[in-house]
Amino acid sequence: MNNLSFKNIFLFLLLIAGGWKLGAQDVHYTQMYATPLYINPAFTGNHECDYRAGVNYREQDASFTIPFVTYTAWGDTRFSPRFLNQRGWIGVGAHMYYDNAGHGDLTKVQAMLLTSYNQGFNYDNSLYGSLGIGLGITNRSININNLIFGDQWDSLNYVFGFGTQEPILLENSSIFYPDFNLGVSVHHLVNENWMYEIGGSISHINTPKESFYGTSNNRVGRKYIAHATVQYILSSRFLIKPELYFVAHEGVQETILGANTVFNVIELKLHGGLWHRLGRDIMPVVGLEYNRFTVLFSYDINVSNQRVATNYKGGFEVSLTKQFCARHSTKRRPCKFLSF
Repeated sequence: MNNLSFKNIFLFLLLIAGGWKLGAQDVHYTQMYATPLYINPAFTGNHECDYRAGVNYREQDASFTIPFVTYTAWGDTRFSPRFLNQRGWIGVGAHMYYDNAGHGDLTKVQAMLLTSYNQGFNYDNSLYGSLGIGLGITNRSININNLIFGDQWDSLNYVFGFGTQEPILLENSSIFYPDFNLGVSVHHLVNENWMYEIGGSISHINTPKESFYGTSNNRVGRKYIAHATVQYILSSRFLIKPELYFVAHEGVQETILGANTVFNVIELKLHGGLWHRLGRDIMPVVGLEYNRFTVLFSYDINVSNQRVATNYKGGFEVSLTKQFCARHSTKRRPCKFLSF
């Protein structure tokens, strides 16, 4: 067997190991700022318009296997009940995603309803805090007919045979479980030129049972996210938005940092940015914004040890976000946001 064959086998085993590790984790995004309700339920209803909605698409690992694909749709609004006396408001929203990973059609579908309570801390609500919760249902399914197990390997004929003793039951190839998330954030508009926001969230608080084996006690571990954002207006045409995200889940940690800039050209805004997933990817971002409709494109350039197999190819992602602001809105606006 030549060196090329050894190299191919090594890469194949490396990628299989990486695939099992990734499959144990939640879906992840490069444009985390474009999936606010997934990141933190405290973001529900935290925007300057009446309504907000978005969709996201992500494809990754297409260079060496069947691509992992994720589709997301979300939306939210806010209400200001009179009894809160313009010092607080309530956000409500919904988030849903579909994720498909690999040859076994391992899919995950989650639908979640979210709400938040937001309270101002000063006279004009330029400093306020938010507490959000998410209640959802998750479906995990797998097509076991597309899986190949170790006991199917015929070592005499060097082929995979039929039949397996793997104790996955057909009736357990699709499972459902409830899921609960919690998040907090603090938003401060310091002056007309800059603001900051910090927060954190915990997902899978109930550590739901997730198993295709029926008797297994495997549970989804809690996921922790911490984030910080600054927005600063450099001039009448330039805005910069540096951000930091830290995610810990199932023994794996991920840190994303970078910044987007916005260039204002009359009614059109040009977006561009550069991000880094520490130790793994460099992610450039470009996009356009018009009439509160924003489209962003990003690509992960893989610079980790897997670059030997991926040839620096990572994941493609696109997000579409629209804010709906009624010209003569009846909604009271108790909160303050940066105007650019």
